[in-house]
Amino acid sequence: MPDAPNQIDALMEQAGEALAGMRYLECERFCQRAIALARRANDMDRLSRIVMPLEEARRQRRQTAEDAGVTILTEKLSPDEIVQRHPRGCLMLLNPPFDAGDVAAVRELAARRGLFVEVLLMDQPRLKAAFLRAMEEQGDAALAQIARHDDPAQQVDALLALIDRIGDHEIAHQRLADAARAAAKGINRGDAETQM
Repeated sequence: MPDAPNQIDALMEQAGEALAGMRYLECERFCQRAIALARRANDMDRLSRIVMPLEEARRQRRQTAEDAGVTILTEKLSPDEIVQRHPRGCLMLLNPPFDAGDVAAVRELAARRGLFVEVLLMDQPRLKAAFLRAMEEQGDAALAQIARHDDPAQQVDALLALIDRIGDHEIAHQRLADAARAAAKGINRGDAETQM
């Protein structure tokens, strides 16, 4: 492949122009072609230099897709139906009914049509893990907003509201029990003082 370096350099010049012109999908295509040529020619030096513009083009594509929002698809549709209904955005295909072949087909079709689409296959165990992690993070963030120096009864009210809103957050329940015990001591101390 004697002219591979020249072909790769020409593709990378086109990729650079596309990137500078914010034509991210075009840049990505040029980079992919250049990477394939570089790998066939075993030109690892050139291949390593192609990665940065490829990464930037894909980052821009992902951010544009993120701005359009996330859609979770649970109804089995063909790749063509999916990209017609969702020409932009982050698409989460649940397994089942979708599989890795569906993800690849949607990704390829979106690329061919020049769409800002990201596709992710999510199975039930990973979806469950993401759900639990998000619940924990929300609970931690809400818990951090409750001042420990507040009156124990105020802490009890704030923590009751938190567990009603967040649900199963273990530390919030433990803090609620601690705050209730502290409030009970204050109430009991107040009762003892009024009896004197």
